[in-house]
Amino acid sequence: MTSDQHIIKINQSDLNKNEDKALKMIRDSKYHSITIIKRDGKIEMLESIERISEQTRIIDILKDHNYQNIELKQANGKIVCLNRTVKTKLT
Repeated sequence: MTSDQHIIKINQSDLNKNEDKALKMIRDSKYHSITIIKRDGKIEMLESIERISEQTRIIDILKDHNYQNIELKQANGKIVCLNRTVKTKLT
């Protein structure tokens, strides 16, 4: 093993609830990317980007979350890409 390689074994009990939630989101395949925002060494917020099916109704997307950014791309009159960024504040 080189000095750049580290093997870390973490038991589920070693994680606090915010770390556990972040890890579950990272493992969830529906998220395209996840940004972890920390303050004072603790996870404060998670920003997740999720790809949504183009057939999903916009009104249904708006009802899903109170705080979100929606990105919609259109080509030849049809929706070709629909992404949602959701901010989840952790306590």
